[in-house]
Amino acid sequence: MSNVGTLLTLGYEKRDLAEYIRLLRDARVGVVLDVRETAWSHKPGFSKTKLAEGLAAAKIRYVHAAVAGNPKELRRQAKSHADCLTTFERHLVGNPAIEHAFDSIVSECLQREERIALLCFERHPGDCHRGILADRWATRHGASVEHLAVEGCKRLVLDLAER
Repeated sequence: MSNVGTLLTLGYEKRDLAEYIRLLRDARVGVVLDVRETAWSHKPGFSKTKLAEGLAAAKIRYVHAAVAGNPKELRRQAKSHADCLTTFERHLVGNPAIEHAFDSIVSECLQREERIALLCFERHPGDCHRGILADRWATRHGASVEHLAVEGCKRLVLDLAER
C-alpha cells in the first residue's frame, strides 16, 4: 500500500450532523468510511442517504464499507458489549477476506490523497468495532490511528464492572 499514513475515527453518539461535520472539517477529513454493516440510524442525518448528502455539501466524500461492519448475528449472540467486540475480532481473524477488502478501500482513498475517518455510532473507539478495525489496519501497515473527540464515558469499563 502506498502513502500509508494515519487513519482517523469518529463516532456520532451524542452528536448532531452539524457537529459531526465540523469535527471532520477541523481534522481536514476528505472521505468518511462508514463501517456500519447497515448504514441506518435512529439519529436524524446519520442514515446513508442523508449522511452522504450532508457530507457532500461539506465537500467530504462518503463511502459505505459494509464489508467491515460488525455482523448483526454476532451482535445478537453476544452476552455483553465486551463479548460483542471480542467476537468481532475473532471474526476478523477467521475471515481474512474482510480485512483484505477493507485494506483495498482504504488504499484507494489513500491513493487519492484523502484523509480518512471511519464512522460508526459509539463515541469512544474502545466501545466500537471501528477501533478494532483501525488498530488492526495500523498494525498491518505500520501506520497510526487517531481517534477524534473521544471525550465521554467508555461503556466497556461499565460493562466489565457489572460482572
